[in-house]
Amino acid sequence: MNKKLKRSILLFVPFFPILFLLFLAGCESSRVGPELPRPNPPAPTPQPMILASVVRDNSNLTAIPAATIRILRADNTIVTTLLTDNSGRFSYDVSNITETSLSVSASKAGYGIGTKTAELRKALNIALVDDILLTKLTVATTTVTPATGGTATTSNPQTVSATPLTVTVPPAAVPQNITLTVAAIPAAQVPKPPSANQAIQTAAVFGPSGTVFSVPVQVKMPLPNRQPAGKTYTLLKLNEANNTWASTGITATVDATGTNITAQLSSFSTYGTADDITLTTTTGTPTTQDIDNVTLSSGTTTKSYSQTNSSSVTVTGTVNNQWILDVVNAATRNKNFGTTTKQIQFNFPAVPNEYIRNGVQYNPANPNEAGNWVYRWVVTRTTQTTTCSASGGVAPNNYSATVTIVEQTINIDAARSGWVWVKHDQGG
Repeated sequence: MNKKLKRSILLFVPFFPILFLLFLAGCESSRVGPELPRPNPPAPTPQPMILASVVRDNSNLTAIPAATIRILRADNTIVTTLLTDNSGRFSYDVSNITETSLSVSASKAGYGIGTKTAELRKALNIALVDDILLTKLTVATTTVTPATGGTATTSNPQTVSATPLTVTVPPAAVPQNITLTVAAIPAAQVPKPPSANQAIQTAAVFGPSGTVFSVPVQVKMPLPNRQPAGKTYTLLKLNEANNTWASTGITATVDATGTNITAQLSSFSTYGTADDITLTTTTGTPTTQDIDNVTLSSGTTTKSYSQTNSSSVTVTGTVNNQWILDVVNAATRNKNFGTTTKQIQFNFPAVPNEYIRNGVQYNPANPNEAGNWVYRWVVTRTTQTTTCSASGGVAPNNYSATVTIVEQTINIDAARSGWVWVKHDQGG
């Protein structure tokens, strides 16, 4: 080897390690092969089960803020009481509730009382309840003085009577001036009667609630159907704390026309009477369609779904058609007629232990596969026709009716809802 070549090789020797590393890097970057899968994520935090809905005005479906919400168990014990927000919404964490259903009622001064049944689906980690519709009442007012007393009257659209709802306060009944208020409450906007075979036939709110009179006050309440003159009922008083009726022991008597009852009151509150009624319900075959799939890998999401209910009624005898429709409506779970919405908050549940290994999600069917678990809810809309026969009254003033309700219900198909393994793409 000549001296010139030897000198050149010696000059490049210090750079051999660097050149070798560059060569390896070039080979690595040009290598073609499968990419490593992304690692499985840890188990996400389960979300609480939230019961949520909206309170709306029945006439225009606008939201009603500051409505009082009472959530009760089947035995009428109160779970909680809360108010709707400025959007008419309310929500409550029912994760620790053991019951599978709850009663949810809404009320506000100047409105009736709306009640819905909430379904608690623990396995699906969701609570289902329809929007609650409240009917604005027609409230009559008058000034009552100690010297002259006062009288207030207002219409009741659910009556066969020719006379209005009337309250008469005699002189010397109050120690100072008060503003008397009175309003009839439709049958769809009152709590259920004390017995299952009864219906609230007439109800009204008299105010100011809690006012006590020194001299009895007379009220005349129109009836929805004709009754024998002289027949008596026991007046019921509403317990506003849990929306149940209790007997007052006060007798209400049917007047000579057979279309009104009269009673003497010593204090103001919400009062009503109940009458026996026979209801026979026939449920048709439902048809169900899928309308949505909701999938979550964590957190929560809320969606709204429309549902439409319609009705028709045919009646024989002397009875108000709308009253019959409302009574049947209340007996068949208080449907909202017209098109309304059901809002559902989907809450990601806890990932089952068998899908977690060392705190990380994995698929027992393929333990080495990269991916994660998601929960999928299948949302359905069911259409069903219910025919209800209603009858009551006393001959010759008895009545009968046939009410047909076509109802749409938003539901979750539990059999097809559940955990789904999502395999990760070969990322990198």
